[in-house]
Amino acid sequence: MSWTQGPLSWPASAASLPTRAQGVLGQLPATQASAMGRLQGLAVRAQYRRHPLSEAAAALASLRSELDRLLVTGRCLTVTPYQHGVGEQQGNQYHLSAPKAVATLTAKLQDGADPRLPSGQLHALAWLVTGNSADDLAQQLSVLCALLPLPEWCATLRRLTAHNDTMSQPTAAKVPRWRPDEPLTWSPLRPARMALGAELAQLESLAQDSQTPMAKLQALASRRADRLETLAETLAQLGKLSGTLWHWQGKGDAASLATQLGQSAPPDHSQSMTVGALLLSPSPLTFWQELTP
Repeated sequence: MSWTQGPLSWPASAASLPTRAQGVLGQLPATQASAMGRLQGLAVRAQYRRHPLSEAAAALASLRSELDRLLVTGRCLTVTPYQHGVGEQQGNQYHLSAPKAVATLTAKLQDGADPRLPSGQLHALAWLVTGNSADDLAQQLSVLCALLPLPEWCATLRRLTAHNDTMSQPTAAKVPRWRPDEPLTWSPLRPARMALGAELAQLESLAQDSQTPMAKLQALASRRADRLETLAETLAQLGKLSGTLWHWQGKGDAASLATQLGQSAPPDHSQSMTVGALLLSPSPLTFWQELTP
């Protein structure tokens, strides 16, 4: 089949959907107005009671603000053995001792040449993961990165666990390269699908009107019970933690934190493989501090 050139036209497969849907949806405003009129007539005789737990739930409305306070804005600085100027290289081996990692973080708190050096009063929390060998560090990171997936820590874990045979060079794929399967939904299909999907949702909602109000309430109660059970299981799984790391915390401006961190007592040089992270925020780092008490 040869190539041809022609103008764009809106797909008939998309145009037919709203045409067919409007056969039913076009009647909806009139029927809905009639139903609302009947409800207004019954409103003076109807009595609506609140859920018996509504008052108790309203008293706990402040829990949302307490949850929101756990999400703070700040900065995270990481050090790994593979960063240039941070780790030490001997042949093909890289090392970063715990004291050197802390010294690097301390120096960055005093780096006036960095335009993004934090200022003002800050809450600080530092973490170290140490090992006496690459395998030891990889074993610890394999557990911790599932819980704390800091990008630089995960990159270090991938590098530590990579199997690179210098004598074997795989054949590179030709350019351009295939990508994994993905939905082919860029414009104009994406906005058309959203609009058509919303219209079809109205039809699906009308189709559910075959259920009685009592059946709908029973289904809603069942879904709520299932949802609460799922949430309880999810929270129980989140509470099952594993892995250990070193932690330090402080408070003050960048210069004060540098002094405090420099005077801290990190693990000694026998821990030759280390990754570290320093979290800074003007707000208390409550969640992260309680994660590593």
